[in-house]
Amino acid sequence: MKIVVDRQLLDSIQKVIAPGVTCIDYDEYSLDSSRSRVDGFIIRSVTKIRKETYPEWIDSPPSFVITATAGIDHIDTEWLTALGVKWRHCPGANANAVAEYVIASLLWMNQGAFQGSLGIVGVGATGQAVESLAHALGWSVVLYDPPRERTARSLGKETQQAKPFRSAKIEAIMACDAVTFHVPRIMSGEDATYPLWSHEELTNANASWIIQASRGGTIDENALYHWAKSGGQLACDVWDGEPSLRQGLLEASTLATPHIAGYSVQSRIKAFAQVTTHLESLGVPLQISKKALSGEEDPVMTLSDTITSARELIETIHPWMALSSTFKMELLENTPPQGDPSTLTQQMHQEGLFNKWRTQTPLRVEFALFSATTKLQKAFPWLRRVGVQTAS
Repeated sequence: MKIVVDRQLLDSIQKVIAPGVTCIDYDEYSLDSSRSRVDGFIIRSVTKIRKETYPEWIDSPPSFVITATAGIDHIDTEWLTALGVKWRHCPGANANAVAEYVIASLLWMNQGAFQGSLGIVGVGATGQAVESLAHALGWSVVLYDPPRERTARSLGKETQQAKPFRSAKIEAIMACDAVTFHVPRIMSGEDATYPLWSHEELTNANASWIIQASRGGTIDENALYHWAKSGGQLACDVWDGEPSLRQGLLEASTLATPHIAGYSVQSRIKAFAQVTTHLESLGVPLQISKKALSGEEDPVMTLSDTITSARELIETIHPWMALSSTFKMELLENTPPQGDPSTLTQQMHQEGLFNKWRTQTPLRVEFALFSATTKLQKAFPWLRRVGVQTAS
């Protein structure tokens, strides 16, 4: 059996796969012009699995594709199903990591003092994780997810739950001080999200802060650019066409990051556990027990009492709040003028920089792996509310 594995996952996968199964580095496989048939793929969102990228699968498809991500817009699931290829993903694995990105962004943009209303568009696993943290901080929360309410009604869940989900009206979201998006990328149909918001919605919205950590293009980027240029504060983690970015939107963003909101040590562990479960269900022999996958408890890091500002504290527990400005500056210096064919090399360089930042920056740890003294918690009461422990 041969399995092609994303380089970032290769070492971990090789430790659990039984002898006799060959793991092939995806980067090396993609450079092989013959690309002989293999049994499966284990990928991340940087790899696109479509008819255009793997036309040879029409005649010789693999048995399965596993993506170690919650999102699936980088794989053509309908095409895979038509070919008879089993596909799996890891829903919810990065929900808490994305939620912490949303909270950290809002706190950072407000010097640690946001106290307004937060509208959450899309209330799946990630939206619910954001809701939980926002409630812990005492923020007013508005939940908007008409498809979820419609699905709950059609399944009759309202008769099984004490408090069935009810989506807020769009007017309530429009009145929020801040809005964060957590919806899948759906190209057409009643619940299309590409785009979900455009000029009309952004013009009518009361929001002074928007967090775009959903999917690139779920907010029209031209409209989002004009909204940010008009004074809105934007934390943007996903980009339509990434790793190519629109210079204007990048420049107008208050915080800009390379699709890393869901990246953390803990989300990687959760995703890996789901990947191994998928491998087992697909008949791939493993040589390690699920119990052994849990490993030892992660050490807790104590925050320094010398921290005096909210921004310094936020940048310590979520380093991307500090890295954002360097990432943004480096990509702006390498963003080619649009429509100029002579800048193709420069564009490729910019795309390479985006992917380098995304894949080579060390993973952060989540809030619960930090502790703070009572002195620091007294100075910044929100620390305990987001899950930071009390130092012994």
